[in-house]
Amino acid sequence: MGNVIIDMSVSLDGFIAGPNDEDAGLHHWFFSPSDTTAKVIEESIKTTGVIIMGRRTYDIAAEQDGFVNNPYPVPHVILSRTVPEKLAEGAETFIFVTDGIEHAVQQAHTMVSNKNIVVGGGAYTAQQLLKSGLVDEIHLHLVPLLLGHGKRLFEHLDISPIELQSLGVIETPDVTHLRFRVIK
Repeated sequence: MGNVIIDMSVSLDGFIAGPNDEDAGLHHWFFSPSDTTAKVIEESIKTTGVIIMGRRTYDIAAEQDGFVNNPYPVPHVILSRTVPEKLAEGAETFIFVTDGIEHAVQQAHTMVSNKNIVVGGGAYTAQQLLKSGLVDEIHLHLVPLLLGHGKRLFEHLDISPIELQSLGVIETPDVTHLRFRVIK
């Protein structure tokens, strides 16, 4: 069975988006990668079987046609209170889960056997997964940028400390890739 992985770009001061959910330069490394970063991206695409994201992340991507050229043509499980009338365009299958994070992970596990379930959007979604103890690994792409304000990845955890084991660091001039295993 694959791992449940939080995989997000983050500024040095802990933000994954600007105050209005804007990218703020956090994903340039993905669209213009160095050779080393291209290998990190290629490995991620090869090992990802399902992506879980929050509804706000889905809506932002849908507004910007973000699914049309998505390099991850895998099922996307969307945490939401409701299902939109019209789905975003793209090669993905969208599954809307309205009954909680645990059910979303269960649904994702039924779709893949040996590939990873990747949380690819939404601080709140990542925080819910951490609180529920469902995360196996955290992959952060640390961008050399100070945003000063915006959406923090780990701001509202309100949990006991979670011990992590470093799995590796890959440094490039435009981004530092950090990988951790959650000690359970």
